[in-house]
Amino acid sequence: MTTLTISQLNQDQETAIRIFLDALHVDYKASDETDETAYLLSSPANAEHLQKSIEQAKKGEVTSVSLDDIWKP
Repeated sequence: MTTLTISQLNQDQETAIRIFLDALHVDYKASDETDETAYLLSSPANAEHLQKSIEQAKKGEVTSVSLDDIWKP
């Protein structure tokens, strides 16, 4: 596999490049896109907290909130 670095001059060029790569079914990742999962797990304390939350969800220990309750003033 080869990695190519493409620098665009403006937003129109970036859009055209993305459309072209999509049409060819080429996987790509923009340098400004971050892997949120890796970022969240990069902190040991955060990773531990997330793991505890995952365990709670698997056990059904969750709190349901309706959209009406979220948008109350």
